[in-house]
Amino acid sequence: MTQTAVSSFTAQQVAEAEKAAQTLEALVARLGSDESFAAALKDKPRKTLADAGIVIEKESMESLMLVDAERFDRACELLFDLVDSDFLITMSTPSCG
Repeated sequence: MTQTAVSSFTAQQVAEAEKAAQTLEALVARLGSDESFAAALKDKPRKTLADAGIVIEKESMESLMLVDAERFDRACELLFDLVDSDFLITMSTPSCG
């Protein structure tokens, strides 16, 4: 990403985007290297993420999509290769529902 592109966003948006990118990248790395984590994530995704200290915040992801869409897309492609659609459905459904 160019400096010009970054300068069109607030410092908070850039910070939130970086936090989201690091979260996605950490999740991808963990899924690729830890079979027990991957199995637990499939069975109990919210609990497994919470236990691992991985917090996926909607606002941060939105900032990442705005600030660095290419990085978001790369991380998502890697993530989609490691999880099934049931995980994604579970994570997009409200926990109270």
